[in-house]
Amino acid sequence: MLIHGISTAWIAVKSTDGKTLLTGNDGLSQSGLKELGHDVLGVQTAELKGLDGSKLEKIAGNNSIQFSYADPLNPTATLTINNLDMATLAKIVGMEKQGTGWQMADTKPIGALIVKAPSMTTNDAVYFCFPSGNFLMGDKKLDTDTDSKKTPVEDQLSFAAIDDPNINDMYRIYSTTDESWKDEETMFKELFPDYKGASSVSAGGTH
Repeated sequence: MLIHGISTAWIAVKSTDGKTLLTGNDGLSQSGLKELGHDVLGVQTAELKGLDGSKLEKIAGNNSIQFSYADPLNPTATLTINNLDMATLAKIVGMEKQGTGWQMADTKPIGALIVKAPSMTTNDAVYFCFPSGNFLMGDKKLDTDTDSKKTPVEDQLSFAAIDDPNINDMYRIYSTTDESWKDEETMFKELFPDYKGASSVSAGGTH
């Protein structure tokens, strides 16, 4: 599929065993998934690497190439978010409140990342889903404003996928062109078995 740009993305934090979405005050939203929408001014870039191993290795014998194999998967993402709030950033990279400020904790939380890319020729889309992994807060390069322009500094994060206990793999790709595709809610429930959609969360909150 010919894809272009980024429609949207979602992030989450999970339990230490990677099996459960954290929700409410412990997580990033009532459902556990936080869409990186207008409230964070969207996502600029999502560079995905290592989706099929780092390279192919070859085995030679009898003066010819007898076999080849791919190195282990090492999926990573470099994510540029325009305006992520401090509380969300702290939760995904593992910072804790000390006094009135934030300090990096000793251990990294388990996070999740989903990136949606639209088709250039149809109304379809591809979802790159990493249901377990760790976020790192990127470096900050601060440049002075001048009399002619401002120099905004976005949030640049690194994400390294790890093996997810629910899908028994590091990532999964969904395409809306597949015959088996249903909807985003079904996809979320496959990736996160305890996921409850917005309608379920709203209904639960009325009791």
